[in-house]
Amino acid sequence: MLMSDEQQRLERFRGFADAFETAYATDDWKVLEPFLTGDVASELNGARVEGRGAVVASFRASCNAFDRRFDRRAMRIIEGPELQDGVVRIKTVNRYERAGLAPLELLGEEWFHFDGDRISRHVDQVLNGAEVMGFLAQHGAALRPFVES
Repeated sequence: MLMSDEQQRLERFRGFADAFETAYATDDWKVLEPFLTGDVASELNGARVEGRGAVVASFRASCNAFDRRFDRRAMRIIEGPELQDGVVRIKTVNRYERAGLAPLELLGEEWFHFDGDRISRHVDQVLNGAEVMGFLAQHGAALRPFVES
């Protein structure tokens, strides 16, 4: 049975999400490359990078600068994945834990634009940025040191 374009995009998104977790666990970020166009663009809170290599490097750098400073991280999709005008949208809660600190929950919304079966544009928006920045200002010294990219 053939899948519709919508079903294919949702399946490719799920594959990308699984590959992202593999990349995080293994630090082998090349597993993301088959899911991205060569000229992919990614935006995190308005900061934009372009090109597959730069986007993959930005994902790694972002995780090294933030996620790896905690003992544990867990992402949960609270809305979606759903298609809106051909774009896969999710809303997430990312829970970060560090011994001795109250957990931090980061709320995010992401959009994945496709060209064929590959992501051509990714937009990631932190919805509770002020809360996250306040946590970092208060507890940054108690987090693990930055991991070099």
